[in-house]
Amino acid sequence: MTNRQFSADAPLKSKEEDKFSRWKFAERVAQVIAKREDQSGLVIGLYGVWGDGKTSVLNFIEESLKFEKKVICIKFNPWRYGTEDDLLKGFFFTIAEALDTKLITGKDKLKDIVKRAAPPAASIVNMGGAGNIISSFITTIDTDELKKRIEAALEKAQKRVLILIDDVDRLDKAEIQLLFKIVKLIADFKYTAYILAFDKDIVASALQEKYTGANHHAGEAFLEKIIQIPLHLPVIDKEVLQQFCFNDINRALFVANIKFTDQQFQEFQRCFIGFNEQLCTPRRAKLYGNALLFSLPLLKGEVNPVDLMLIEGIRIFYPSLYEAIRNHKEFFTGILQQGNTESVRKKIKDIVNTALDLQQNINKENIIELLLKLFPKLNQAYSYAVYDSDYPKIWDKAQRICSEKYFSRYFLYSIPNDEVANLSISSLLSNLASWQYPFNEDKNPLNDLINTDNAGNIIQKLRNKAKSISSNFAYPLTIAIAQKSELMPNPERIDFWLTTLEQSAMLSSDLIQNVEQNKRAELVFKCFDIASSLAFKVTLFYRLRREDKERPENEYFSEECINQFGRYLGRNILEKHIAQGEDITINYSRVLFDIFNILHKYVNNQCVNDYVKQLIAQDPTAIIRLLTAYTPTAWGTTGKYKADFTREHYDSLAEKIDVFAFIKSIEDNFSHLLDIPDDYPSRYEQENLNEGELFIQQFLWLHNHPEKG
Repeated sequence: MTNRQFSADAPLKSKEEDKFSRWKFAERVAQVIAKREDQSGLVIGLYGVWGDGKTSVLNFIEESLKFEKKVICIKFNPWRYGTEDDLLKGFFFTIAEALDTKLITGKDKLKDIVKRAAPPAASIVNMGGAGNIISSFITTIDTDELKKRIEAALEKAQKRVLILIDDVDRLDKAEIQLLFKIVKLIADFKYTAYILAFDKDIVASALQEKYTGANHHAGEAFLEKIIQIPLHLPVIDKEVLQQFCFNDINRALFVANIKFTDQQFQEFQRCFIGFNEQLCTPRRAKLYGNALLFSLPLLKGEVNPVDLMLIEGIRIFYPSLYEAIRNHKEFFTGILQQGNTESVRKKIKDIVNTALDLQQNINKENIIELLLKLFPKLNQAYSYAVYDSDYPKIWDKAQRICSEKYFSRYFLYSIPNDEVANLSISSLLSNLASWQYPFNEDKNPLNDLINTDNAGNIIQKLRNKAKSISSNFAYPLTIAIAQKSELMPNPERIDFWLTTLEQSAMLSSDLIQNVEQNKRAELVFKCFDIASSLAFKVTLFYRLRREDKERPENEYFSEECINQFGRYLGRNILEKHIAQGEDITINYSRVLFDIFNILHKYVNNQCVNDYVKQLIAQDPTAIIRLLTAYTPTAWGTTGKYKADFTREHYDSLAEKIDVFAFIKSIEDNFSHLLDIPDDYPSRYEQENLNEGELFIQQFLWLHNHPEKG
């Protein structure tokens, strides 16, 4: 997108550009000045808030006077001058320069004076050495004399000067006070008219500090003395301003190539009412349009476009609320969980109310209604709505701002480092047809996309689209995932099925099911052969869809097929890992229980025992690693910890190993642990033992008390 597509909020200049029916108003002001017969000066105040279009109306007035030969327009910019002396000099020489350029002939004495004494007005900003000449001129010819000469020139030419002074309310207070002091001084210039455009409240407040006294409205009273014709900008019809804004919204959608459905557009319109009170000037409408021109193309396909347009509206119209939302993700995403819900509800309301109290003239009901649509969690806070655990999945799929996974994108304007763009996933899927399998690992199409940080995000996105991936494409994608399986994190967590490794195995199982039935078994065998992670192979095996005898119409793997897979995987483990001298109690402790089950059930009932005997003969500390791997992890209020080694774990291990040989190794290498207590040595009663020693004593106690535990 080019910068030209952004609106610079430039003031309008011609009748054709008039969008808010203000040309006739400006034309009437111009005619009042052009047809005025009174020679005295005239000061007009054009009142309007920032961004309401004052400059455009001044341009319209100037354009309306373009063919009025008796009127010359001068734009005077007070921002260029710092002191009272500079401002006065600048004012007179601006007029003098205009007169010199357009009215005064070579025979007039005024021209000679101006030429000798004053540099062009454009140089007054950086006066330098010319300041002495100007000061000398002002000293030589006083203000009244200069006024007379300019008035004489105007009378002779039968011309009027209209001086337009814009952006008065953008000056600081001292500069506003100085400007009005000068205007008061020169307001009685003959044949001149002044139009000062400003926000009345801001200027009156600045003047109040200067002229305050017994009169609490001294600022407005001073304005009334100066301004002879106070004019307020014509009010823009709300519907016209809203349509003006919607034109920019449609342009932003067009630039981003986003097409709304009727439902999306209606949803946006219903929520847009929350901005109506704040959509009060053309400038604010332009700011919103430019915000969408920036954000929509940047986040196309990565967030919900309706939500993005609404949160950008909150940023423009309710900045304090936007900051509160951005800084409190935990209160605006997901759903309320059980426990402390009342305190969370109160906190949410406090955050919203505090933010809204920082802004004036707002309709709280409308903005809260908007928030309830954007953030369902607030419905739970304000109206005790109920959402079940399926809703967050729906919000994830719709890329909603209320989703914990997508919230940050709306504020970063980019994809977090641990995520991958949806467009990248779409591109990946669209290119599946061009994948030429077989491919070596160094040619894997996922090489440039997937890494340990973003693997979970990629797998989740692919799972969401798995059902739509056809047989021909599912086959090579499954192979590619297996080759990159070593990048799939598998941390210990209570919801273990949500680890990236588990999710990648589920995805692979789904993809295998998409493949033609006569190719599925072949694909499973290939995954076992080429997967870079043994943990992935084992997890995939247990995630394969097994035949359901009660629902035979589902074409899942039969028990015979599963047995073939188990035998194949068991031999794979023996040949590629155990036969290579690998200590799987170190590298694969998380899936050691499953590995032993596969070896014991599908290879032979002695291979686990043979492996364990050989392992502990070489390294007796492997006993601790083995018992630790068999002991499940538990979670408490203080975090995760290892539970106790129980009868269930003892029986599972004893089924696969020679327990007496195992105990003999303990006696030889851990004799200090043989004095076991009469009661089961729980972790709370044996604080003098480290974790591994505790598990050894628990194993020995369970062996000695087969009737207990």
